Amino acid sequence: MTVTLTGTYALLVVAAALQDRSHARLAFVALVPFAVALASFEVALGTADSQLLREAARSAPSVFFAVNAGLLLVGVLMAGAAALGVLRHQHAALAGIFLLGADALALWVSVRVAPASRPGPVLATATSVGLLAAFAGLAVRRFRGNRNAIEPRIQWPGFPGNRVLAIAFGLGALAVTVGSRVSLTFLGLLVAALAEFDDRRRRGEARFPWLPVAVCVLAPVWWLMATIAGPVGLRLADLAAVPLSPRAEILVALPLALVVWACFGLWPAHRLFPGGLLTVLGAALWLRVAAPAFADGLDHWRPVLMPLATLGVLAGAVMNRGASALNAMGFLALASATPGSGSWALLLIGAGLAVGRWSERPSPVHGPLQRLGWASSALVLPMTLTAGFRTQVTYTLLAFVGFALALWRGVSEVDGAAASSDPKGGLAPL
Repeated sequence: MTVTLTGTYALLVVAAALQDRSHARLAFVALVPFAVALASFEVALGTADSQLLREAARSAPSVFFAVNAGLLLVGVLMAGAAALGVLRHQHAALAGIFLLGADALALWVSVRVAPASRPGPVLATATSVGLLAAFAGLAVRRFRGNRNAIEPRIQWPGFPGNRVLAIAFGLGALAVTVGSRVSLTFLGLLVAALAEFDDRRRRGEARFPWLPVAVCVLAPVWWLMATIAGPVGLRLADLAAVPLSPRAEILVALPLALVVWACFGLWPAHRLFPGGLLTVLGAALWLRVAAPAFADGLDHWRPVLMPLATLGVLAGAVMNRGASALNAMGFLALASATPGSGSWALLLIGAGLAVGRWSERPSPVHGPLQRLGWASSALVLPMTLTAGFRTQVTYTLLAFVGFALALWRGVSEVDGAAASSDPKGGLAPL
């Protein structure tokens, strides 16, 4: 049986999710250089099979394999350090042994990947990445930001106190996710946005309906689409047949994409737009309307959308808002518009919902649910980076740095919350 880097990476994700507090975050962050190397191999060679990579290493430039082998080495060393730290605590010895075994397998596979690479470039890459990580760690420790920052609460508008608002939001969400026509999808998003705003207004958290006003931009978008479509109509199943010109796609794609971005509630508009469950509706709007009808227009505006997503990831990490950072990674995946990116975006948004704050009071399931969210996001990170590398390498690398910071701080916050209710400082494994 052939052992792939992808399978080894998945095993390391499971091992990281099983670790106790104060070691889990190092085990999670060790996954990041692995993910970058995996994405590089997928983009450049189309495979992460160790045997195929071994054969490709004999003919491909040695620098490429040396750099990626250095990244794998950094991941192995970080995961090994986390495993040795866990083994010092007897109550977590089994989890540490599992992590150490997964790390040993990762080392074996990594050595097989680039047998032709000279050790000098590999060690130089590993040293450079290690020093960069150490410098970043010192910077984070020096500038922690607001560790007590409270992320907006994720909740179903109107539930459980106001049934009218709860039903209105549910009907709007249903229209966005399963509606058969563009008009029904747009109207459903407006109803959901109004219900969410009214719920926050009643709680004194909002004064102006910024998102409903932004959604109203979809009215002229619908009129233009309907005018161009004519007898073809605007059924979602027939959007590919609508004769939109390249100029019309460029004209309509940007406001539609910005409405989706507003639903995600990313920086610098995070105080105006709520995010939360509306993030799911924004992703549905993108996948059901924007991507099928305006693919070329979205491709034209990608140099604008990718930086917005990258800023969202970095700002979410700095402000210690893990859910916001994961939502921004989801928007990055959508903006990359590569095969499968929609699935990765939905998984990242789901991870953001798991990481987010659902209740004012601590819950026994909150810590494990957050850990599951971070593990899920780490699992799809290589695919997200692959999608990003195929479109905008620089912005994707910056987003990857933000994700690493968000992962480090987010897992630390989960452990801290668990420690407040567990005298041993442990966190129940998933």
